[in-house]
Amino acid sequence: MFTYHPEGHQILLFFMAYQIKNLFDTIIWNDGPEYIFHHIAAGSAAFFGMYPGYAHFYAIFFMGISEISTAVLVLLANFDEKLGIDGFSDAFPRVKIVLGVFFVILFILCRVIMWPIATYFFLKDAQTVLKLPTPKVKARKFYIISTMTSLTGLSILQAVWLFQIYAISKVEIAKLIETNA
Repeated sequence: MFTYHPEGHQILLFFMAYQIKNLFDTIIWNDGPEYIFHHIAAGSAAFFGMYPGYAHFYAIFFMGISEISTAVLVLLANFDEKLGIDGFSDAFPRVKIVLGVFFVILFILCRVIMWPIATYFFLKDAQTVLKLPTPKVKARKFYIISTMTSLTGLSILQAVWLFQIYAISKVEIAKLIETNA
């Protein structure tokens, strides 16, 4: 939990900057309170990982690997009929479908399958560390508990977003069937 990984620290830095930018976007575009919570909780966890510094190993997954699905989602957002590029969805319908399928596959792989496993091990390791009566643990107790709480809330959001993805996928598949009928 306390091993410094330069790669993990760098991921935390980039991730925190991304969360700050997304928090402003969320407020400007009125995305909703769940996204505000997400950006604050995730950004705080990234900050706590950098200072006082811990869980860099887990940062590589939670703030790096799991974000692969987000990268595809950012591309897919360009096809949104309300907030995306006007006419993009009609001009490139197959690209939208391919990106949508990749996003769903990556979300399920990273956020539904791998996320709970990584969460289990992080929480288990954090609880073990909190039992140690060392000055390093005492100095980081608030940050560890805060990160455990944030991760639990973010894990619940993964389930909420899975249901949203399911609902949107149903609508998109129905449109696709209707268009090709």
